[in-house]
Formats: sequence, C-alpha cells, structure tokens
Amino acid sequence: MLQGNDIRSNSLQAVLGRIGVSVSPDSGPVIPLMYSASEESVGTDELGAYTETNQTYCNEKDTALVQLCFRAYDTFVLASVKGQFNNANDFGKQLCFAGQNGIIINAGEMAQTDGLMANYQHKDWWTRPHFNKEWSTLPERTQSLLWRKEEVYYHLLPVCGPVFRTAVCGGASGLQIRVSSHQGGRTGCEAFSFVLGSGTDPYKLIDKQVQAALQVLDYPTLPRAQKPYPEILESLGWCSWDAFYHQVNEEGLLVKAEELKTAGLPVQWVMIDDGWSQTIDKKLSSFEADQEKFPQGLAETVRQLKDQHGIRWVGVWHTIAGYWGGIHPDSPLAKQYSDYLYSNAKGSLIPYPDAGRGFGFWHAWHSFLERQGVDFVKVDSQSAVLNFTKHEWAIGEAAAAAHQALEASASLHYNNTIINCMGMAAENMWHRPKSSVSRNSDDFVPQDQFGFAEHALQNAYNSYYHGAFYYGDWDMYWTKNHDDIQNAVLRSVSGGPIYFSDAPGNTDTSKIWPLIYGNGRIIRCEQTPNPTADILFLDPTNETVPLKLWNTASTSGVVAAFHIGKYTDAVKGTIGPSDVPGLKGDQFVLYEHFSGEMKILGSNEQIAFELQPAQCALYLIIPIAGPVTPIGLTDKYIATDAVSELNSDGTHVSLQLKEGGTFRFVSERSSVTVKLNGKPLPVVSVSEQLFEVEVPLLEDKLLVVLSVAE
Repeated sequence: MLQGNDIRSNSLQAVLGRIGVSVSPDSGPVIPLMYSASEESVGTDELGAYTETNQTYCNEKDTALVQLCFRAYDTFVLASVKGQFNNANDFGKQLCFAGQNGIIINAGEMAQTDGLMANYQHKDWWTRPHFNKEWSTLPERTQSLLWRKEEVYYHLLPVCGPVFRTAVCGGASGLQIRVSSHQGGRTGCEAFSFVLGSGTDPYKLIDKQVQAALQVLDYPTLPRAQKPYPEILESLGWCSWDAFYHQVNEEGLLVKAEELKTAGLPVQWVMIDDGWSQTIDKKLSSFEADQEKFPQGLAETVRQLKDQHGIRWVGVWHTIAGYWGGIHPDSPLAKQYSDYLYSNAKGSLIPYPDAGRGFGFWHAWHSFLERQGVDFVKVDSQSAVLNFTKHEWAIGEAAAAAHQALEASASLHYNNTIINCMGMAAENMWHRPKSSVSRNSDDFVPQDQFGFAEHALQNAYNSYYHGAFYYGDWDMYWTKNHDDIQNAVLRSVSGGPIYFSDAPGNTDTSKIWPLIYGNGRIIRCEQTPNPTADILFLDPTNETVPLKLWNTASTSGVVAAFHIGKYTDAVKGTIGPSDVPGLKGDQFVLYEHFSGEMKILGSNEQIAFELQPAQCALYLIIPIAGPVTPIGLTDKYIATDAVSELNSDGTHVSLQLKEGGTFRFVSERSSVTVKLNGKPLPVVSVSEQLFEVEVPLLEDKLLVVLSVAE
C-alpha cells in the first residue's frame, strides 16, 4: 500500500490494484478490452501540481476504444473516461454503448482493508451504509466508499457529471467502477468519473474531494460550506404528514394550530404535506387545493394559520414531477402549460427536462402558491427523474435541467427555501445548484417498534458523504412515541431542521423545549454530524458498540450516544475530547445532559460509559480556559449554545445568555459569586466543582458576571 498520504500516479496501482476495462454494447455480450499504451505528463493548475497518466485500452479489431486519464495531485486523483465505438460506416448494424454500465473499469487484486464503510442506494431514493470488508460484497449503486489501511484513509467518490453517472460495486477481488448514461444510441462517452483521495483525517478527506470535483465540473452546484442555511428553517416547525397522512385538511390543520398556540409552543412554520393537492389517478390536475379538504381555498387556510394562530411561515409539498405520476394529461392544467411539459414514451407528463422550458411550469405554479401566502416548498420524489427519463435522456442532462428549472423558480419566489426529499441518488446530489437542505435518510416511521435503529444508522453514516453537499434534514418525529427522546436527541445534533408531526391532542411539549428557545429558534449545531472515528467502520445495529455522533457548538464538542443494537444487553463505549476533531485545549469539562454528571479530562483521556437498550446519552466537551468554565443552560440539550461574548480577566468572567433557565458552570474554587445585570443571584453547589444558578426568564439582555475569590 501507499506510504503516508502519497497518492501520486506511480502509486495508483497500489490502491486500485490491477486495472482492466470492458465495454457493454447495447446488444450482445460485454467486450473485454486489452491494455494498449500509456503516456505520462506533469503540469500545474488551480488545484496544484499534478502528474497525469493516460492509459489506452482497445479490442483486437479496434472497434472499441477507451482511454483512462488519472490526474494525480498530492492527496487525490481525478479520474476521467473517454470511450468510442468506431463503426465502419453509417449503414448496417451500429455499435452503441448500453445505457447502463456502458463502460466498466475493473480494479482487481485490491489489498485487504482494515475497515470499510460504503453508502449505497438500497432504494431509488435513499442510501444506507454497508460495512463488510470483503470487496466482493460491495452493493451495486454505491455512491461513496471509505476504507482504511493501517493509519491511512482512502475514499472513492463516484461523480455524476453533465451526461454520465458513475457508480461502484464489488468485483471478484476488487471493484467495478461503472459509467452509465441511461440513454441509448450513444457511440461516444466522455466523463469525469470519480475522485480517489487519501489522508489521515477521514472528515477533511470527503470535503476536499467534493470541493475539487465541483471545481473541475465548473457547475453552478456548490458544496455545503458555501451554501446559506435557510432562515425559515432556523425555527421550529410542524408537518402534517404523520399526523394526517393523505387526509390532511383545513379543519385538522387549524385544530392542531390552535392546540399549539394554547400550549404556548412557539412553532414558527407549518408544512402542509402530501394530500392537499387536486389529483386524478395520482396525477396533478390543478394548481388549486383539493376543494373538499380545503373548502375555502388554500389561501384562506394559510391566512388563518398566520393571522389567528401565530404561524409565521407556511410551506407546501409537491413532487419534482408535480405529483407522483406527473401531471394528468387530460387536465386543463396540461393544456394550459403544454409548452412547458414533456410526455415520455410511457405517456407520463412531467415538467420539461430543459431548464428554460421546465422553469415555465414551476414559475406558474410557484407564483400561484406565493399569492396564496405560501413561503417555501418541500419537493419530494426527486430521484424519480431517472424513472421518468430513462432511455430518452442522459441522466446528467435530465437531472441538471430538472433541478435548475425548479431552483430558478424557488429562488425567485421563496429565496431558494426548499426541503429536498427522496433525492439521495447521485444525479440529484450533484445537480442542485444552490438549495442547501436535503433529506438524509429514509422516512421516520412512528408505528415501527424497532424503526429507530435503522433511522439513526442511515442518518449517522449517510451524513459522512451527504453532509459535504447538504445540511441534512433528518425528518420529522413524534413527541409521544416509544422512541421520542432518542429521536429528539438525534435531531439535536443533526445540524439541520427540527420539526415534529404529532396528530391533534398528542404533542408532549416537554420533548421539544430542550431543542428550542422561547422565541421558537432551534438550537442547531454548527456542522453536519459524523460517526466518531472509533465506530466509523462498525455497524452499531449488529455489534456491541454504541452509535456515537460528534458535532460542535461554539468552541465546544457535542457527542450523542445511542444503543441501537438488536440485542438486549447493555453496550459499553468510551468518551473523551479526542472524539471531536479539532477541539483545542489541554483540559476539558465533560458534562452529560441526562445524568448531570461532570468530569474534568485531559485532551487524550477517555472514560467508559454504558447504555441500556433504547437508552441514549448526550455529552458536552468544553475547553477549560480560565477560573470558571460555563456549561450553559442545562435544561437545553446543546447547553453551550446559549453562551456568547465570553470574556475573562482571571478573577471575573462575563458572558451573555440567550435567555433564562438553569445555568451551570464549573470552577475549581468554591467561592463564586454571580450577578445578572448587576444584581446578585443565589449559587447552588451541585457537586464538587459544579455550580448552578437559576436565571430568570427576562426579556432584557442577560449579562452574567461570575467572580471568584483570590
């Protein structure tokens, strides 16, 4: 294997083993190609200095030719594919690439790994993790592949470009890297296929690869780090789906809104999910809401939600095709907007997979919805783009056009506030220009007694690669459910939206207040979370280890731990500052939310913990930088978020609190006085070095000064 992080072209074979190429014609057997020639050159571009190797493969008759280009920088390789069928003339039988797996790169004789985690499409719309270290078991449609050998991590990231999509699966002794257009009749192929990177930090590795790939593609698509998070989704929301499913209606929405208002719960937005539209045979027939469910019209429902119940924003749901089956061909809608609609070979009518023509449809609908008072949209069934356009459009072209048209309209009408959903296929992930929030897993299913384990597993490990592109939407949850606390804690570290979906009469507000402030603002971690390094290659549903997710809040680390195993015994793990990459300091406060236990740890120390089945824990890891270390408002899950403007002169510590509540802090000295806006507050000793103050819920600016005796 490679030494250190060196992944230059002369060591590429040490990573991918023996490389072979074959092509799949649209009829007949797969054609294996023979290695023909290789050329090497060096150069420099905006990504740095590189060594480029071009390898040529062909068959005996020279009717099929493939060139592989590996451009190797210091820590990653950009791989491109160029293929051609050389037909003798325009008469007779023509060889074309098969729409699926037209070119196959075989990476054989790959070395055994010390750990492997892949993310693959287990459904058309969602991905989940795979952990088996045997290359041959790697599932089809793998979209991200991470492995470790000794101290070095390697990551292979397939690319979906302007035309072609690359995916990975297992081979006899290594990998198959498959390039597909999903369109017939192509005699040529030219595609940026994948990025292969190496490094000692797996979390920086994926971010660097995504940034490099998007720069090479020169897309309007941006990595997550360059996308603004939507202002609306900074607040608590409620969604109609698991409350009403398809039976959502005006009456039910207003009853629920009144209940939330009476409970004093500051829900700021409501999502009217699937079931509100006028449809025939699962096809959209009108822009208007269903007249039986919304007898006064959508506008009146939205008005009452806002004016009578204090809901600030209202969103509505639709699919990327309008509805699940597209637009009904016999509807007035289809006739009025025929110039903007495309009928595929199966007769399905969808927004035209052309950015300009498709925009015409979305602009018309979103304009109408905006006039009804709608503020944003959730767009579902996005990975159905392939199902609607297969064989007729190249997947890269169709997906790019669909998302550009949609987002152009959403940008115009909703400040690009979209919750993207059912869209984890590579063609969707690589082609959304500016929208920043995307569902990160399969659905939350409240009736599933054992559903939390799979839901948590998918969200945790999908976030590794999906988080480089998007803030993850970890879906709605129920506040009265067998997994309610685990679901709330899971969302507290998600870094994305927080919203629930209880039916009328079922909301437990105590399961929500730890996630929000009094004004409805959610307490959101700063990054997208990841499994900690010690479990990155382990499956916590099948091994006796806890699921541990790390994130950050201010200068502190956050680690949520869950028992999601399929067994009844307790699981044991360890926790410490090294679980959160990048934390600075020599000494840290470790505080666990549910037990209220506090310990002081060195930067390399770990302590043991144990979880019972269905139990979770939430740890804050706070650097010690003075005589007093604030923990924050401990009636909130992410307590440290409440603390800002922290200053210390050695004997006095001043800080701002976002609101009142139970404020805890740590001090080695037992004599500590606390003043709020100049007035003293009683200090209670909770345990050795741990103190507590009840801060009143004032509307004024909360300036807290802690003083320690010399």
